[in-house]
Amino acid sequence: MKVPFLDLKAQLAPIRGEMNEAINDVIDATAFAGGPFVEKFEKAFAAFCGSRHCVAVGNGTDAIWLALLALGICEADEVITAPSTFVATAEAISFAGADPVFVDIELDTCNMDPKKLECAITPRTKAIIPVHLFGQPADMDPILEIARKHNLYVIEDSCQAPGALYKGKKPAPRVSQAASASTRARTWGPSAKPEPS
Repeated sequence: MKVPFLDLKAQLAPIRGEMNEAINDVIDATAFAGGPFVEKFEKAFAAFCGSRHCVAVGNGTDAIWLALLALGICEADEVITAPSTFVATAEAISFAGADPVFVDIELDTCNMDPKKLECAITPRTKAIIPVHLFGQPADMDPILEIARKHNLYVIEDSCQAPGALYKGKKPAPRVSQAASASTRARTWGPSAKPEPS
């Protein structure tokens, strides 16, 4: 028996009518960039995340890159992130002119290991980008504590976990200076979450 890797038709079937209607509304209004549909999305997504603001951009890479630029990250700076992520996280750091520095992950979550974070900080470090992976947030309390201690910015990469709860509350992204999220679903395999060992 062949087991399908990913059945997108089955996921689309229950919402096909709603999706077609939404797409037709955009086409009929010729609102292909910006406009009322994007504004409505920004308000709804900000409310979903418990945030005051949401700015829609082209993709998660742009969101991280623009957050880095807004925080003044540039050449000669270092930004710490996790290696277990899509290339876009490090790519956005490079686009800003900074150097990505990788901190190893926790084996049970595949997220940044806060216990290994402090030893990666140098005088050039300006920010930390924890990646919320497989629908589960990174361990933000110790990450934020370390960031405060060293006066570093924190930008959450929530592209693979929008709305994920941290300790049963505060949907990700929400607890740092800036965050990125993506509405494009990502599936890395039949199970999008690794089993704890």
